Amino acid sequence: MKLLIVLVVLCLGVATLTEAARPVSTEVVQKLKELEPVYKQLQDKVISEVAGAKLATATATDTFYKGVIADKETSLTRSIQLEDDMTYQFNGQASSVDASCLQMLRSIVDMNMNVAGFGYTNCVNNVEAGVKAELDRVYQLLQVDESELFDISLLDVFKGENIISNPAKIIAKLTEKRSEIDGISLSFVADINAAVNAYSSRLGDMQNEYKTCLLGNESVLKGSFESTKNQLVQTCLGAIV
Repeated sequence: MKLLIVLVVLCLGVATLTEAARPVSTEVVQKLKELEPVYKQLQDKVISEVAGAKLATATATDTFYKGVIADKETSLTRSIQLEDDMTYQFNGQASSVDASCLQMLRSIVDMNMNVAGFGYTNCVNNVEAGVKAELDRVYQLLQVDESELFDISLLDVFKGENIISNPAKIIAKLTEKRSEIDGISLSFVADINAAVNAYSSRLGDMQNEYKTCLLGNESVLKGSFESTKNQLVQTCLGAIV
């Protein structure tokens, strides 16, 4: 009977030790289960923020291009109207005006329009070079921030460790990993939003510079047409109609 009691006590002691030891090991798995959704949530947030930033960048670029196209259309329309006004002057001259003189002025107007075309090209080339540089810059920032997140591994905490014999060290590493993940998200989002806002601001500056370029080109063209009108009156002996 005493032997039986001793055996029972020993068995209970082993069971108690076993139950006391294994939960520490299984806690590693539980910690990992708790950490994985946190990592997934951060991953989703960052991917969403990066995607949103890229979409905002694309939208800003689209708005910029639409603005540039509209500005170009308006400027081109004004330039063509200047040419039409000159053509109206030529067509409205009396038959007494020297035809060859008028033809020469028509050639000058055509040449000035072609020269203005080079000016339009220069304006576009300048702004396109600026947009390309800004796009490369902002997308590089977005890509660097995004890739920084995916350098984190949830499973490297097991390297050199034993989940059975020393689970506490793994749990400590998982706690550090949680702190590492928690420390990433907010600054990351702030940085990408700042990058997109700065990009949009620079696009606005470039569009203003583009408008200034267009207006300068129009001004030169208008001046050349005013000179042609003077030549029409003074050289070809015509009249403003």
